[in-house]
Amino acid sequence: MFKKILVPVDGSDSSVTAAKVGAELAMKNEGSLKLLYVVRQYLAQDAPVGAVELGKAVLEKMHELIASSDLAVETEMAYGNPASVIVFTANKGEYDLIVMGSRGIGGLTGSLIGSVSQSVSNLANCPVLLTRLSKNVAEEHKIIKSIPTDYNIYL
Repeated sequence: MFKKILVPVDGSDSSVTAAKVGAELAMKNEGSLKLLYVVRQYLAQDAPVGAVELGKAVLEKMHELIASSDLAVETEMAYGNPASVIVFTANKGEYDLIVMGSRGIGGLTGSLIGSVSQSVSNLANCPVLLTRLSKNVAEEHKIIKSIPTDYNIYL
C-alpha cells in the first residue's frame, strides 16, 4: 500500500490539510512521511531574501503539527520550480504516494497560469492525492502568520 509518502508543503492551510492526511495514511500503513518545501528560484537569480528562513520555519511548524511517536517524519528543503522538484523528489525517493493541497484554481485562470498540483498530477509516476479545504473556507495562511517574523510578504 502507501508506505512511503511525500507531502509538499508551503505553509498554506491547504498544505496543512495535506500533511494531516498524509500523516494519517502513513500511520495506518506503518509507513514514513517526508515534508518537502520548495524555495522558488527564478531564472539564474538566487532565492529572495528571507525565503530560505521562511522555508525552515514552515517545515519546523508543519513537523510539530504532525509529530507523533508512531510516525517517522523527515523534512527537506529544495530549490527550483516547485512542480519539477516535487516530481523529481518523488521519483528519486521511490515514493508510493504524493499528498498535496489544492487551492482549486480552475476555469480560465487555472488554464492560463496552471497550478503546481495540476502539473504534479500530470507528471508524477506515482499516485497523487489532492486535498482541499472545506467549501466556503478561505485560505488564511495560519502557519505562516504564526511565524514570529514578517515573512507574510511572500504570500
